[in-house]
Amino acid sequence: MRIIFALLVLNPLWLYIANFVSSDALFATLSLLWLTSLFWLLYAPNAKMLIAHALILGFVFSVRYNALYYPFISILVFLTTRDSFKEKLLKIAIVILPVGWFVLYTTLTFKERLGVATFSPFGGWQMGSNALFMYAHVPPQRSNIPKQFVTLHNITIKHMDSLNRLRQVPRPDAELGIYYLWDDKAPLKQYLFEKYKRDSTTPYLQRWAAVSPLYGQYGTWLIKQHPGAFLRYYIWPNFINYYSPPTEFLGWFNMGKNEVDPGAVSWFGYKSNKVHHFSKDNTIWLTNVFPLLLAMINVVFFFGFIGFVILGGFSKVTPYYKKVLWLMLTIWLGNLAFSVLASPIVLRYQAFPFIFTLAFAVLLLGFVIQESMESKPAAVKEDDPLPDPAV
Repeated sequence: MRIIFALLVLNPLWLYIANFVSSDALFATLSLLWLTSLFWLLYAPNAKMLIAHALILGFVFSVRYNALYYPFISILVFLTTRDSFKEKLLKIAIVILPVGWFVLYTTLTFKERLGVATFSPFGGWQMGSNALFMYAHVPPQRSNIPKQFVTLHNITIKHMDSLNRLRQVPRPDAELGIYYLWDDKAPLKQYLFEKYKRDSTTPYLQRWAAVSPLYGQYGTWLIKQHPGAFLRYYIWPNFINYYSPPTEFLGWFNMGKNEVDPGAVSWFGYKSNKVHHFSKDNTIWLTNVFPLLLAMINVVFFFGFIGFVILGGFSKVTPYYKKVLWLMLTIWLGNLAFSVLASPIVLRYQAFPFIFTLAFAVLLLGFVIQESMESKPAAVKEDDPLPDPAV
């Protein structure tokens, strides 16, 4: 346990994540509270912990949409309890209430301020981006295009033709990332500029949100046209990224730049916009070991769980620990499925899975090693008589 404590608390990755002006550290913290409250609800359920869990779930859901699958995990836990059907429904309703309120409030706010009734405009952009990473590898379709997609599709084909003629190696879309989301030359941004080129009054955020439904529909259409290619060029590479996630921003100090924007100078009270790092090329060498480390942890956790089952581990633990282990496997699989399908995976998105996977990987590995050593036959001493084969 001391080793686990040291690996988790003294992990230098947390210092780098906390140093970013982002929600990564807060999200990981709230996710740990969500998981801990689930453990307590399994161990000693009570009304106070149920309300605390509901509030924590609402908070973590509002911080980052990586928590979209959390409510389903919570509901599954309540469905597996021995409570009556009415009690289960009541607990589920209490837990879902903060999340439902946040979804409704966000949707109505977008409708009021941006004219688009959607929970997350970013979702449409992400769907379109994911599909375009796949579409860059297939022959372009030039006929039978749905009417609403014609303009956007023409921009896409033109862009793909340009990329195919590039002499730049690697291409800007060679790896899954943010290229099709944020690059001004990519089709999604180009369509946005084209659509509003004569409109100087509509705020950018409203424009950005307005095209989101179209991008979501377009991405879905492309995926349906080429499901096999989507599996090959998006799902599979992203699955590999889950196994060993790229460092992304965590690999470069200040994204490789020696200057910060004026807003950062004002916010942090810097004397100038110049920033420095002890590495000459701004590389954060320490974080480069974590993709390999996380790959090892995922493998140990998965095969450690299998070994635990094969060696009869569930017959040697209490019912509570059985539930905890199955819960951890469910969360691990849920995070895997959601992460691979939702967006390109990077290291900072896996901070929370890193914590619980490491903890249980060590515990499972320890059990497997201990059981393997105990199952070995006792060695025959040199002075002991050899058994008679004829007996």
